[in-house]
Amino acid sequence: MKNLLSFILIIGPISAEPHPKAVHSANEIIQVFLGQNSKRHISDDLRNIARYGHSLPEETKRELKNLGFNFDGAIVNRSPLGERAEANGLDQSYDNGLFRFHYTTTGSNAVSTSDTNSNSIPDYVELISDVFSFVISVELTNLGFVEPPGDGWYPLNNDNGGSGLYDIYFRNLPTDWYGYVQPEDWANYSTGNNEHSSGVNEVNAFTSYMAMRHNYNGFPNTLIENIQVTVAHEYFHAVQFGYDGWEEDWVMEATAVQMEEMVYDDINDCYQYMPIWFNSPHQSLNLDSSDRWYGSYIFFEYVNSHLSIDAIGKFWEKSITYESCDGCEYSIQTLDETFQDLGSSFADMLNGMSIANRILSSNYTAEPYNYEEANAYSVTPATFNTVSYSAGTDETITSTKLLQANAAQYIRLISNDPVLATLSNDVGADTDLELHAIMTYGDSAWTVWSGSPINVDPTGATHVYFVVVSQNPDASNFDFSLSFTDGQASPDPEIPDEFSISNAYPNPFNPQTHIQIDLPHSEYVNVYVYDVRGRMVRSLINGYLNAGEHVVTWNGLDNRGNLVASGTYFVRVKGENQENWQKVTLLK
Repeated sequence: MKNLLSFILIIGPISAEPHPKAVHSANEIIQVFLGQNSKRHISDDLRNIARYGHSLPEETKRELKNLGFNFDGAIVNRSPLGERAEANGLDQSYDNGLFRFHYTTTGSNAVSTSDTNSNSIPDYVELISDVFSFVISVELTNLGFVEPPGDGWYPLNNDNGGSGLYDIYFRNLPTDWYGYVQPEDWANYSTGNNEHSSGVNEVNAFTSYMAMRHNYNGFPNTLIENIQVTVAHEYFHAVQFGYDGWEEDWVMEATAVQMEEMVYDDINDCYQYMPIWFNSPHQSLNLDSSDRWYGSYIFFEYVNSHLSIDAIGKFWEKSITYESCDGCEYSIQTLDETFQDLGSSFADMLNGMSIANRILSSNYTAEPYNYEEANAYSVTPATFNTVSYSAGTDETITSTKLLQANAAQYIRLISNDPVLATLSNDVGADTDLELHAIMTYGDSAWTVWSGSPINVDPTGATHVYFVVVSQNPDASNFDFSLSFTDGQASPDPEIPDEFSISNAYPNPFNPQTHIQIDLPHSEYVNVYVYDVRGRMVRSLINGYLNAGEHVVTWNGLDNRGNLVASGTYFVRVKGENQENWQKVTLLK
């Protein structure tokens, strides 16, 4: 890829067409610097200029050069004549061991001179230094991400901030900018390898530095909250550059927003991205649009909650195995391989998130379709269509050129009669699509059915929704038809006289054990499996069961589909008025 880039540099002005991403980002940056546009996030624009800026027309390059951009290297950066544009006018610095903070106390870029501990370091600088120290304690130490590449190897005529420490510049940034990360060069003597990784040879790692505001006056949230989310988000971009500076924009921004939640869970600045995202659930998770990227963090929130807190880290470790150049989109493939290593798949996580986004509950009874903070989200996904059905009046709805890859559409059913719903892919394989039915009972009970056709008896349900998920990232068209015909009422089983629970059988067991529950009337039932340390390993039932006999089976798998270890477990069966615990033993 580096050889290809060098080739473009040679012939670009003669024959190469301007890269559309470079053109868009250059226009954005120029307008913002000239005060003609207000934009909070520009790291993505700086990435695109760094990657593709050499293809820009000479006139656009001149405008960017006037703003401090340098086109002399393989990566377009902001170091003309060997001096970083951000360093201009900053005459003081402070080191905390891993970072060098560049600032001034005079002029338009001045930070507050308040110094309550009289150590000659402004409180503002020390406050941000403390935030950076905490962020790296989470991102690098606790979560295990690799430190970004250093710039101590730069030639003498190149500005590296005066040391090998990671550089942070405090400036009077244009209105609404929180901060940004500027890619600068191929890492480690231009080899593209991050010297801080152990036993791994990256090829697309970038060096970088960060700019932050000299104050956050007029910004929403408190001063400390604005600093915290900015550092957690932007520093993670520097971390990402240490793995693969060419990774897709959507996954860079979505995981950076998710990192805000992982480091500072109580701030919730990320909620601002949710309304526009949930208003267009039919759009691709990885749509090439900044309006989509940030809200797609909800996918990684679901993954972290229901697969593994290590999933994002394992994705970035695996990202270096693919050559992520322009037009080489491997993020979905890499996510799928990562999730398979963790016992799941990209399709499983996409379908699970799509269901969870419709249920949108913090209640544990919604497991595995809940979010810890769902009750505070105040959003629901837009409904594509509403079908009012009555027996004998077949209905069909179609979606044409609306549903994109890695996305979902929601159809509401209003009916007092049983319905049989059948999904048809009008242009491709049936496996490209997945159908789910979600039946809501009150505020804390749900039943989810998956497959096609699905028979739904809406008796007792407060809401019924169908979800169509486009789960094949390689397909290009997801036109579908969803037909509704007469279904069957739920059968009335023989009604027992009292609530009773059988002993588990067989016990010990391999590969599965069963428990029979007899209900004299319909009621809400929970069936959970716990290990000997009291941790829930499997949720078997969370919802209403009709009166009659029900057999619950546990096959020794946990909620992630992994086979649990041999040993003793406890099955908890809880009805509305009684509870039963049973010890079961899995033998292998």
